[in-house]
Amino acid sequence: MRRVLAGAVFLCFGGMADAQVDEIPRDVIEQRIEAASDQLGDDSSVDLTSLFDKLSDHLKDPIDLNHTDAQELNGLILLSDVQVSAILEHIRKEGKLLSLYELQTINGLDAATIEVIRPFITVRENEKSTRASLKEILSNGSSELLFRSTMNIEERKGFMDRKNIFGKEYYDPDGDALPDYGNSTVRDSLRTNNKVYLGSPYRLYTRFRFRYRQNVSFGITAEKDEGEQFFKGKQSQGFDYYSAHLFLRDFGRLKALAIGDYQAQFGQGLTFWNGLAYSSKSSFTMNVKRNALGLSPYTSVNENLFLRGAAATYALGKNVEVTGFFSRKRIDGNVQGITSLNDSLGSQVEEVTFSSFQEDGFHRTPTELSKKDGISEQIVGGNLRYKRRSFSLGATAAHVMYDADLQPNSAPYNQFNFNGKTNTTAGVDWNAMYRNLTWFGEASMSANGGMAMNTGVLVALDKRVSMSLLYRNYGRDYHGLYSVAFSEGGSPWNEHGLFTGLEIRPNRYWTFNAYFDQFSFPWLRYLTDGPNAGFDWLAQLNWKPSRGVELYVRARHQDRAKDTAEDIDGIDNLVRVEQTNYRVNATYKVSPSVSLRTRVETVDYQRGSSPLEHGFLIYQDFVHRPMSSPIETTLRFALFESASYNARLYAYENDLVGVFSIPPYYGRGIRVYAMLRITPLRRVDIWLRYGAWIYNDQTVISSGLQEIPGNTRSDLKLQLRWKF
Repeated sequence: MRRVLAGAVFLCFGGMADAQVDEIPRDVIEQRIEAASDQLGDDSSVDLTSLFDKLSDHLKDPIDLNHTDAQELNGLILLSDVQVSAILEHIRKEGKLLSLYELQTINGLDAATIEVIRPFITVRENEKSTRASLKEILSNGSSELLFRSTMNIEERKGFMDRKNIFGKEYYDPDGDALPDYGNSTVRDSLRTNNKVYLGSPYRLYTRFRFRYRQNVSFGITAEKDEGEQFFKGKQSQGFDYYSAHLFLRDFGRLKALAIGDYQAQFGQGLTFWNGLAYSSKSSFTMNVKRNALGLSPYTSVNENLFLRGAAATYALGKNVEVTGFFSRKRIDGNVQGITSLNDSLGSQVEEVTFSSFQEDGFHRTPTELSKKDGISEQIVGGNLRYKRRSFSLGATAAHVMYDADLQPNSAPYNQFNFNGKTNTTAGVDWNAMYRNLTWFGEASMSANGGMAMNTGVLVALDKRVSMSLLYRNYGRDYHGLYSVAFSEGGSPWNEHGLFTGLEIRPNRYWTFNAYFDQFSFPWLRYLTDGPNAGFDWLAQLNWKPSRGVELYVRARHQDRAKDTAEDIDGIDNLVRVEQTNYRVNATYKVSPSVSLRTRVETVDYQRGSSPLEHGFLIYQDFVHRPMSSPIETTLRFALFESASYNARLYAYENDLVGVFSIPPYYGRGIRVYAMLRITPLRRVDIWLRYGAWIYNDQTVISSGLQEIPGNTRSDLKLQLRWKF
């Protein structure tokens, strides 16, 4: 064990044998991410890289169906719990699988599902040993080195104004060095002026990662956003963001060990969940249960969604595991300053306060830099879990402490929100599978006495019909600083709701999914000054007549309450906000290497008696991925029109490997992008992507320091990946 630890720390300096890594079936990943994006919308804090890495890991080290459990299978995010339960029940009754072809005999698994999961699973007679020597790890592991650069072609106001405000002679095109012409006043003013960006207009990213099966992962990641300095000024150490991790899994009783940056996920996300949860309301109506992975390495670039420190999971016995985790890092926040208070002895006590967390990760101006690492956060927690093949019961507790006092701006809607320096949450969760039924849930309490719970069932009513139910009751005073449970409001507090989902597969060609979610908010919410309720429903019909053709039609309607835009005495300040989306999407292969994707989508948005706002989007994708050629091509041409930002539409876009784009389409204009992937050498990939928004109704794009004169906004991305 000591040799494994020592070797893993220095993997980046050791000699590694070549490892041929198959390409990930990106269509599978893109389909899942697009489903998730329907709920993510314009949440800029979301980073989907971890999903890509998770499926990439399982592609290189497939899950052995004969020696697995529900937690590992659920981690694929490609199977519903009903399907996972059916697989495990079949193995329990019939014995170990002899071949993957045997999956065709299991109810709930059709040919399309088996085709999707096949690259990520395998069947072995004997369990593969997790014991490995240092020599084997170094010889059979795989490494990846990646460099990426992104730049906006049209210059933003924040870069142009350095010339306009201070004169051309004081403008450095790289933005990283301020020349000294003997005028210290100008130089000092530029360093403190919030009307300009201090750094260069390039975004830079680099990552090294070594992996040996699912057992060892070591990596270093660095990133600099556009407008941030690089080896200059406040960023004298180079990149604005650094991340590193060492992760070991399944070495004897040590089930997991994380050193550096990592993620921790338990239960249904009520008590403690760090990172993005992929199960939510979407067309995959059976995927409403959170599937916690416990500890996992952190490989993304979101500067907030990670823990930094150490954590470990240890098996106390065959069915009992205990996890402990510790994290300490500095995070961005709007620090208000120092407040003087009188203590009980009458002396002055100075206390630092902050009003909110700053989660965008940008440090481009003096003001943004002043918020960087403004708060120290410390987290201590643990999880005790009893699990069997089809049942698990867990208890989780976490204590979060800041070195400053959170005092949010006072408003009626946030009266019950967390404030102070410390918070503790504790809860229990359960998951039980019996034949064609899964029952799950979690109940949690925060230190102030606030409570929250959810529970649900997934059941196969017939081999062709499955149903999901999820009830949630989140108290308005529940404080879950690291809670990511199923919710309508975005945070699991101040909400009651019941979700009902249905999936019907009458034959191998047709699938019908639908859900109805009704919810209420007992207390006020942002821009909703009163208790309110609403509902949301979706219906989607899929037709897949052959392997290369898939067509679906979808309708979705959302009904919520919101403050009226008109403030009139004697009239209820809440009005209904209704939004209806219709979508037709077709994917078809015209040859083994050429795929076409077509979508038409409309949206109608209305707030109270205000005029109806309409949005429209149509796009055509062309994807050429030949098996033998070293060049891949992806193209999109889109037309869009919307009456306002309210009537915007979201669409997933193909991007560089490991990058995921879900931009909003609004205004009136054209969206185009083209992407090339070139493989000049066997283990080297070069990616080049150009994208442009061309508006017909704008002469100025965006606002503030991001303002662009004209009607075109475009960007260029370049990426180099070396696998060895």
